[in-house]
Amino acid sequence: MTSAPRTVSRSSGSGHLLAQLSAPVRRFLRTEASSAALLVLGTVLALAWANSPWGGSYDGFWHTELTLRLGSAQVSEDLRHWVNDGLMCFFFFLIGMEVRRELSMGELTQRSRLSVPALAAIAGLVLPALIYFAINAGGPGAHGWGIPMATDTAFVLGALALVGQHTPTQLRVFLLSLSVVDDIGALTAIAVFYSADIDLLALAIAALCIVAFQLLTRLRVWRGPAYFAVGVVMWLAMHASGVHATIGAVVLGLLVSAYPPRRDEVESAGSLARAFRQSPDVVLARRAKLSVERAISPNERIGAQLVPWSSYVVVPVFALANAGVQLNTELLGRALTSPITIGVFLGLVVGKLLGIGLAATLAVRTGMGQLPPGVSLSSVWGGAALSGLGFTVSLFVTDLAFEDPVLREEAMVGVLSAAVVAAALGSVWFWQLGRRAPRPDTTGPHRLEPPVDPAVDHVRGPVDAPLDLVEYGDVECPFCGRATGVVEELRRRFGDDLRYVFRHLPLPDVHPHAELAAEATEAAGAQGAFWAMHDRLFAHQDQLEADQLLDHAAALGLDLGRFAEELGQGTHAGRVRADVARAEASGVRGTPTFFVNGVRHDGRTTTEALAAALLATDPRGPDHHPLPEPEPAGPTRAAVLVSPAVALPSVEGYAETPGDGTSPRLSEEHLAALRRVGRRMSTTEGQVLLRSGQAEFDFFVVLSGRVAVVEGPLEGLADGRRPHVISINGPGRFFGGLNMLAGQRPVRSLVVAAPGEVLVITLEQLRAVFARNRELGELITRSFLLRRAMLIGQASGLRVVGDRRWPASAELRQVLTDEGIAHQWLDPADDPVARRILAETGQDGGTVPVVLGPDGRVLVEPTREDLVRFATASRDLTTT
Repeated sequence: MTSAPRTVSRSSGSGHLLAQLSAPVRRFLRTEASSAALLVLGTVLALAWANSPWGGSYDGFWHTELTLRLGSAQVSEDLRHWVNDGLMCFFFFLIGMEVRRELSMGELTQRSRLSVPALAAIAGLVLPALIYFAINAGGPGAHGWGIPMATDTAFVLGALALVGQHTPTQLRVFLLSLSVVDDIGALTAIAVFYSADIDLLALAIAALCIVAFQLLTRLRVWRGPAYFAVGVVMWLAMHASGVHATIGAVVLGLLVSAYPPRRDEVESAGSLARAFRQSPDVVLARRAKLSVERAISPNERIGAQLVPWSSYVVVPVFALANAGVQLNTELLGRALTSPITIGVFLGLVVGKLLGIGLAATLAVRTGMGQLPPGVSLSSVWGGAALSGLGFTVSLFVTDLAFEDPVLREEAMVGVLSAAVVAAALGSVWFWQLGRRAPRPDTTGPHRLEPPVDPAVDHVRGPVDAPLDLVEYGDVECPFCGRATGVVEELRRRFGDDLRYVFRHLPLPDVHPHAELAAEATEAAGAQGAFWAMHDRLFAHQDQLEADQLLDHAAALGLDLGRFAEELGQGTHAGRVRADVARAEASGVRGTPTFFVNGVRHDGRTTTEALAAALLATDPRGPDHHPLPEPEPAGPTRAAVLVSPAVALPSVEGYAETPGDGTSPRLSEEHLAALRRVGRRMSTTEGQVLLRSGQAEFDFFVVLSGRVAVVEGPLEGLADGRRPHVISINGPGRFFGGLNMLAGQRPVRSLVVAAPGEVLVITLEQLRAVFARNRELGELITRSFLLRRAMLIGQASGLRVVGDRRWPASAELRQVLTDEGIAHQWLDPADDPVARRILAETGQDGGTVPVVLGPDGRVLVEPTREDLVRFATASRDLTTT
């Protein structure tokens, strides 16, 4: 069983409890070993107190009655039961949250990886219980068969950190997977076999509390007091029901939603934070705070707050309250022959070792599953030996199983002695393992092989930059997704002094879509859009199916026919395999792995840690410490126009295009909001304001003169021919695109048709304005969606927006297939653009797909004849 300290290693902080401590102490307390050390300390203090001259005060203190009374209703328990039934609810609540997290975004999301640890966990539950029951069947201790079932994963991981320093990180992941199944089995045993007489009315009240808890989640109420109030009522109901109250805490923990950080919420939080910096007020502060909270799942946020209290307060106090056994001669003499002590000891030490070890070996040998890369069966057996540390929940079940203090003491001796022997056995095992096999990290190469080659590698930043950061990553890896923010911060911090290189290391056993997604980035790279596709896929890591990759390519304006053909033929598979071979040559075993100036970085992958490594290995010497330039505060920062002015053939004579909503004409109020942050710039005829495909760009508003939207090449036009002009736009028109708002490259160019003046607005400034002015943000966003609906599908016929599961969708697909009409399908179930298009066309509440043409026309429930005419008109339009 787990006390969930592992969440601390995934979080950047440990809550208010640690805030006042010194940095070295905080670093110590953030390790799994520290949680195990505090648990041991609580145990030692309990034993020392119980066996001291003041040992009588130990039982006297913990048997002190504490009564909570409200009117005629009261709950009265001694202090030990308040700890076991009350404080331990926080511990079990975290267990429920951890199971939910692993099911939603952790090890249990990939069922293929679960077979070996699941089988090992089940055997590790069943065999110890059978050994105990075989020794105690028919005796007074038979009811204690659940005592040796559970493993205290916090204790195991803490011990592993101390004795298994040379073991691969993946062994810890394996034990985490095993612990989740172990948790579920042990909790089921407690709920079913260690509950008293059941009160159905109290259980019904507890069930209503579960409904209320779920309703709060659905309503997005994230205020702690509301949940705490529901939790208190549920605890009282469970306490009266006969089912142990901690089971209710587990159920509530399972209801706390878990999901990876949401990129759109992260972007919104950043925009709101920048807006608050420019205009600090209470409303913006609250919106920024709520936006940050929405970006991280409640599961992780609540865990970050409660894990320190559970690991560093609740569990040690539990050990202090329960481990105080008077180890006198009489008890030790009884324990040596007691079937309870022997059963607990053998169940934990022998049952866990053989159950986990043999089941894992059998599963691997028979091909029922595979171990993670870098994990050997020998190291699994070492983890199995440590799994005899059943401490926390074994003591918990002991308290539930035996009312007789004599039986309880004998069981506790078995738990304590098993913990000592299991820790010693695991230590010896890993010591011998370390002697036979050198440390993997020291035998593998540490340098990047081969070095960065700008002609081959994908480079962001100047190719001749003095500082080098190379990442081996997996597009589907959630930890790589989080690392993208670290990389962006480093690029902002070091500027042109840093070049960043991304190399592929897909892990198909873990992430089934990773290989095809890696090839998709290469296929996009063949069209000059590697980084645009890289950024988009990391922003949509849950949308990596083959059809979704095509949608991403369409959103980036790529040649879909070429893109699909190259993916289908595996054109770029060799390039991905070459990166994998280079990863093996460089000793890379997992993702993300960074190389700093050619040397593998084995420490933390935070911004500060990588920045420190870059500075420490700066080839120019220790005197070069590049730091980010201070950013001027307030809205006066000038935007930078990256596109240079270029003389082009005249577009004079074009009339202004009537407004269709895709380039909105802004009101004076909206213009005033943008003028406060933008920069005015005079324009000349033929000047390029925005070039399609350029890496950096701005948004524009025409103040005077006219601007043309141009498609296709701008240079190389002979015989006086003009560029392909899509529209001419006068004062008040706003220019940008949905892809640009998402940070992706523009797909069309802007050319000045008649001189005048424009307002230049950076992406950062625009997002800040949107955060302050929702009406303006909605107007511009809707115009972007209208334009997307018009552009979508030009290269491949019609575009259909609808849920594939709708009956009407199946009928429409059949008609399109029968008539041979080229089309693409955009499903609102997994694409926010599709949902917004349906909303824009008024079909968001229906079950009928809509058909979009490249000229913006929309058909709802079309007949076969309508589709044929629509497709013919669309083909005619795209060929003119």
